[in-house]
Amino acid sequence: MFKKIFFAIIIIGVIGAVVWSVKFREPAAPEYVTEIVEFGTLTQSVEATGKVESMDRIELNFRTSGRINEMKVAVGDVVRLGDVLSRLDNRALLSRVSDAQAQVDKEKADYNKLIAGASQQDIQVTQDTVSQKQQDLTAAKNTVINLNLKKNTELSNLKETAITTLKNEIVVADAALEEVDNTLDDPDASYTLGIQDSNAVNNAENSMDLARISVDDTSGESSQISTITLNTDVLNVIDSTMNSLGLVKESLDDTMTVLLSTITSSYLSESELDTLKTNIQAQQTKISTSQVSLVTAKTNWTNRIVYFDDQIATAQDAVNQTDSALKVTQSQLELKQSPPRKFEIDAQKARVAQAESSVSLALANLEDATIRAPMNGTITKKHYEAGEQTSITSPVLEMIGNATLAIEVDIPESDISKITTSQIVKITLDAFGDEKVYNGSVTFVDPAETLISDVVYYKVKVAFSDSGLVKPGMTANVTIVADEKENVLFVPFRAVKTDNGDKYVEIIETGFAKERVVTVGLRGDEGIEIISGIEAGDEVITFVKEK
Repeated sequence: MFKKIFFAIIIIGVIGAVVWSVKFREPAAPEYVTEIVEFGTLTQSVEATGKVESMDRIELNFRTSGRINEMKVAVGDVVRLGDVLSRLDNRALLSRVSDAQAQVDKEKADYNKLIAGASQQDIQVTQDTVSQKQQDLTAAKNTVINLNLKKNTELSNLKETAITTLKNEIVVADAALEEVDNTLDDPDASYTLGIQDSNAVNNAENSMDLARISVDDTSGESSQISTITLNTDVLNVIDSTMNSLGLVKESLDDTMTVLLSTITSSYLSESELDTLKTNIQAQQTKISTSQVSLVTAKTNWTNRIVYFDDQIATAQDAVNQTDSALKVTQSQLELKQSPPRKFEIDAQKARVAQAESSVSLALANLEDATIRAPMNGTITKKHYEAGEQTSITSPVLEMIGNATLAIEVDIPESDISKITTSQIVKITLDAFGDEKVYNGSVTFVDPAETLISDVVYYKVKVAFSDSGLVKPGMTANVTIVADEKENVLFVPFRAVKTDNGDKYVEIIETGFAKERVVTVGLRGDEGIEIISGIEAGDEVITFVKEK
């Protein structure tokens, strides 16, 4: 019984350990298969298989239609491999080559300019501009300072003038009210004062009392203000004084109404009544003058406040604009003094490579307008003359090569764009094994398609340079060298991935996988050319093993 329990505990422990290991163990890090990026020769080739046959003739044609400009051979002429036999009118194509080469020169010049950086003269000009902008900023700031100083001085004087004026006019108002009081209390006029208007005296006394209260209040307010009082408080006292002057003027008007309703008596002569009227009229004139003086003092002061505010705002805008211009010029100077960044260099290299590719394309198009002898041989037929328009469906020339054997192969449409006449071909034959390699060249590319099991192919003829012991009927394996670039960076096909149209590779950097966007070029047999994005010595990931 004890043994059974012991074994049961052991089994449970083992099961628990296994479950814990499966559930909680750390996921293994992925294992990368990598390759070091190096320079090398990248070849793009097309392979096919055909049979050796006797070569009766070779048909030669342009790869594009056009008007023949030169026909350099006649029937019976012996030609050698590479000789120019005929050319189309190629002026437009030559122009495109020149344009493409000019673009290469421009992009290379831009690259050299980028590497060299700004010239010392250019930097000096920008430094001088920065100095000038600094002087402009200092001048603009000084203008603001001077305007503020002038504003403070001038407005302080105008404020003081306004305060002095309002205090003076309060004195005038006091004198006017005293004249009103004396007139209404004149003992000689008391018997006939306002006798012709029963309400005149009462109205005059009431308006005098209102004016007196207002003038006394304003006088108290004016005694509390000075040049250090807030502008709003001073302006309020000015408005109060203007109101008081208005009430005093009403009191004088009411008093004049009383005098006009007064008649002479044994106590009040005509001369005395005229004197009372003259005194009131004099005070009316003084009050009107006081109102004008106070309004003028206030207007002069407030108008200059608005004037200086506008001038200072304009000057401050000039400071802000000059400061912005200085910052822009300083940024331009920093940019000219700083070395080019790596991504700028890579981008310019890519533009150079792109321009060079355009030259290659333009040259290829130019070559399409030329017929060259694909091998040594003799011209047998000439179907067109100079000045005539050609067609890509019919041959221009026919020739017989010195070699008597050729190979006809079927090239799929996916590869036919890579094939042109005169391309180098490596040939092996099953009869002799892969060790024996013959040389040849493409002599003819059929412009018309051939359907084989509903798949489009194009027939291509390859001629031996030296057929040796080769016999008709032998199975031949041809490798056509479509393009070749030396000393280029390239990576395996599986290293290049695509995301949203962008090509990228993953490299190992400080132990981690990092994505790098790349520009690709030739797609060769050994891999894909990398124009920009990575450098020689980088370690690219070609495969990820998940553990």
